[in-house]
Parts: sequence; structure tokens; C-alpha cells
Amino acid sequence: MMRAVVAVLTAVLICGCSESSKPYKTAPVWGVVTLDGQPLAGARVTFMPVPNEQGKLQSGPEATSETDAGGRYSLKTVFGDSGACVGKNRVMVTTRKFELDPTNPDRSKEVAKERVPGKYFTDEAPVFVEVPPGGLKSANFHLGGK
Repeated sequence: MMRAVVAVLTAVLICGCSESSKPYKTAPVWGVVTLDGQPLAGARVTFMPVPNEQGKLQSGPEATSETDAGGRYSLKTVFGDSGACVGKNRVMVTTRKFELDPTNPDRSKEVAKERVPGKYFTDEAPVFVEVPPGGLKSANFHLGGK
């Protein structure tokens, strides 16, 4: 009897916690961001799933990462999954950062200025990447111009 209970619990854990139980698929994504030929440190890179060619919105969370001193990043979804959603994603990059005012949570102050041209950090950014099921190990972005 005890073996049967253990077997059932093991099956539930394996099925209930598997990657396939999510309504979306992710794949690892790494890369480097440069601005005018120089590594862009401290930038936030965001991949957002967009509708496919048939107009169907891809299901899945956005994925983000902050670049290191060499401009390198490695994405994670907002749920902590490694990588980004498989399929077409809009890419946004920004260096602007805010902190909440500890005395008034309704106010924030800018702690890092924007160094990236405006077209790269809006929800209409012109950069798209197709994330294949195997992931991307060199999703590099060379931004330029003011």
C-alpha cells in the first residue's frame, strides 16, 4: 500500500512540475549589447513575445536581464525560467532606472539616465528576434546613433 502511495505521489510531482505543464516554452538566450561600438553596461534587455504571422498572440511572459560591464546578458523570465519564450520577440533596451522614494512610495527618482536612443526602449522598438527551441547563444545587439 505504501509503495502505491509513493508511486502516485511521484507521478503527480513529475507531471505537475514538468516543463510541459507551462502554456509556453522557453529556450536559453545570451548575448552582448554595444552602443556606438562600446559594451553597454547596466542596461536592461527585455524580450517580449509578439503575435506570430497568423496574428495569434504568443502565450508567455517577458524575459529580462541586466548587462554586466562587458555588455553581456543572460535572460530569465519574470517567473524565473531560464531564457526567453520560443518564437518571435520584440527586443527593448534601456539604461534609465528609477528608485522609489522611501518617504513617499508614490514618488520615484531617476537614478540612471537614458543612454540608448529612444527607438530602442519603447513598445514599438524596431528590433525583433526569433528564439528557436534550441535557444540563442549569440543574440548580440549593436545599437547606434542618437
